[in-house]
Amino acid sequence: MNGDRLRAEIIRAETALREVEQLTKADTKLQGAKEIVKDIVGSYNDARRAQRAKIAYVLHVLEERGELGVGEATADTDAVTRESRPAPAKAGAEPKGRTRAA
Repeated sequence: MNGDRLRAEIIRAETALREVEQLTKADTKLQGAKEIVKDIVGSYNDARRAQRAKIAYVLHVLEERGELGVGEATADTDAVTRESRPAPAKAGAEPKGRTRAA
């Protein structure tokens, strides 16, 4: 295809996209389904927001106290609790030796 044909193809595709968007907005069944989903998901989103607010508050308090520990974490240390933790297993890796139950 030459440049003119490619440009014409872009215009056709843009026009088709606009039509699909208009049809989507006009579809009352789809809009109703979106409202139902929005209502159902709302309580989950509220719970997420509440937990994120708690995290933000606790981080703020720790930062004010100078206990946040920014920059002190290593790959084997949890940034918040500063407790050692095992490194994550690599995908497909076989366990080395015996492991004991926690």
